Amino acid sequence: MSENSQSLYYWKTTPAGPTAELLTLFCQSHPSGNDLDNVNNSDNGVPLVAVLRDTLGDDDPKNDRVTYVWLLTYERPTLPQRMLSAVPFFYWRVGQGSKSVDSHDTAPLLDLTAPVHPVVSGIGRDLLQWTTLDPMITPIRATSRAYRTNELDQERLHLEEAIGYLREAPISDDGPALTENQLNTILARLELRKKLMGGLVNERRAARLGEEADLEQERIRSRNWELLRQCAEKTDLLFEPIDVAGASGQYAVVWFPLKTSFESHGTSITPIWKLLNIRNPWTDDRLKEWSGRTYKREVDENGSLLPLGTPGARQLELVPLGVYSLNYPKQPLLLVDFRDKLHVREHEMTQRTINEITSGVIGISHFTNWYYYVAADLYDFVRARHGGAVDQAGRLDCYSQFRVALALDSRLDPQFRTEMQSRVESWAVNPLEAAPGREMQNAVLRYARLQTEIENDGSLIARIDKDRRAELAAFGETKKAHFAQAVLHDGSFGLYTHRAKKDPANLATLDCYRRVQYHLQVIDSLVSAGTQPEVAYDSSRIQTSILELSGLMSNVHSPEVRAHVQASLLRLRDLSQDTALQSGCSLAIAELNRKNNAVRAATASGVVASVLTAETAK
Repeated sequence: MSENSQSLYYWKTTPAGPTAELLTLFCQSHPSGNDLDNVNNSDNGVPLVAVLRDTLGDDDPKNDRVTYVWLLTYERPTLPQRMLSAVPFFYWRVGQGSKSVDSHDTAPLLDLTAPVHPVVSGIGRDLLQWTTLDPMITPIRATSRAYRTNELDQERLHLEEAIGYLREAPISDDGPALTENQLNTILARLELRKKLMGGLVNERRAARLGEEADLEQERIRSRNWELLRQCAEKTDLLFEPIDVAGASGQYAVVWFPLKTSFESHGTSITPIWKLLNIRNPWTDDRLKEWSGRTYKREVDENGSLLPLGTPGARQLELVPLGVYSLNYPKQPLLLVDFRDKLHVREHEMTQRTINEITSGVIGISHFTNWYYYVAADLYDFVRARHGGAVDQAGRLDCYSQFRVALALDSRLDPQFRTEMQSRVESWAVNPLEAAPGREMQNAVLRYARLQTEIENDGSLIARIDKDRRAELAAFGETKKAHFAQAVLHDGSFGLYTHRAKKDPANLATLDCYRRVQYHLQVIDSLVSAGTQPEVAYDSSRIQTSILELSGLMSNVHSPEVRAHVQASLLRLRDLSQDTALQSGCSLAIAELNRKNNAVRAATASGVVASVLTAETAK
């Protein structure tokens, strides 16, 4: 994370009743433009993302859970927008978005307590489309598919927007910010939400995926940075990375020097123009008599651009050719073409038109016409190998990040930023999309409404209690049972939820269950590594986890959890070469077996009864 982003983004913590807290990510950046003239906040910042952390009322992070994530800049589409999104081949954004915020606008973007629900809902919608709507007449099939495509793209745009904000967020293990593990888990869940079966990934795997995704993103940026720099160098253009709203190393500009000539290096540069996705500027007659805006910059003896205000060897008059995102997985992605405003838009519209004709109008199916999609994938593969950016989802992710970064930026040249904003609007081909400036304005109103909901008598406090009772009921369930409960919940349109009964002891019971999960995750991570645990981790801390876990298991009656703990301890003992650690595992296993026998005897005599029941959500 760059120092620039750390100075722009910060967390603010607000109590949510006595046992939870709301963490809100702010950006201090305020551009001087019409987009955010109405954004007035006492914190002198724009609220972007809010996260609810359930602490159970103590300062011990072992029993903390992040439950909800709100994207405060999320703009709910209006009814006219939804109607237009169902019109095939309509690729324009209409209006700026809603001017007001109602109670429905504070629905969380991500519910980490029930990641399976979007999976069940998505499968249900796809089955409805395939089995009911697609066999109907062409108008119904085309309109339903157009609406579904726009809806999925709108959801992905906001998911990536939240990911972009959170990647710039500061982390802290003992401060008001999210911990590194919590942030990685949220980032992974947001990424997995883009995938149909992503909600089935467990929490431990999700945290590891979040960390791996961050490293992979850095690798992609470094590779694209060097690739774009080399392309500019081979074509006698000028490469300059730019920071947009604290996003360092994610975007770059390619400049054309006026009143200079191109010196051939003996090799063909035609493939480079395909990779850069622009026409050869050295043969463009418009640049010889350029009437648009130019920029005067200093360069050093080697011809490299110097930062603004730095004296150099000579001064050049430059024309911007394009702005590139370095986050695209395959290559630098052209976001803004300064010589052709419709260039990028035509590419997006062409690909969307082809998809709508094949699936919506003609009705080509993935099942019966699979050979068409095999041929299409092969064609895309060949195009990608020749420098084409064919990944529509990847392009949408880069656009999502850039549009909001421009709206938040205050450090770029105002005229240059305004020119980029006017040209990046060509990407807006989804009728459900709102203008970034309107989203920022309503973020302040949405944050104020969320503050009222976290008061002691607010609706969010009651929701927290329901989620805790659902967590109690789900503890120790098998994956099949958990998925079945999710199907019942979505099948009843949310009217049924499996929950424990209200009880004053629920908070203490949940504290015990969460601590069991915490220590079990520590042991599982050591076991999954497959190496000696005392080498990878402090032996005394491992023994502390084993002792605490052993003491907590007397309050856990789930056969699934008890079997899981026993298997993990056995595997840990086999991997370890530390006699003290082996002895600790053996004692914990013996105590667990003793308690298992006691539980079986008590169950047989009718002493132990189930304390969890299912009740209908209110």
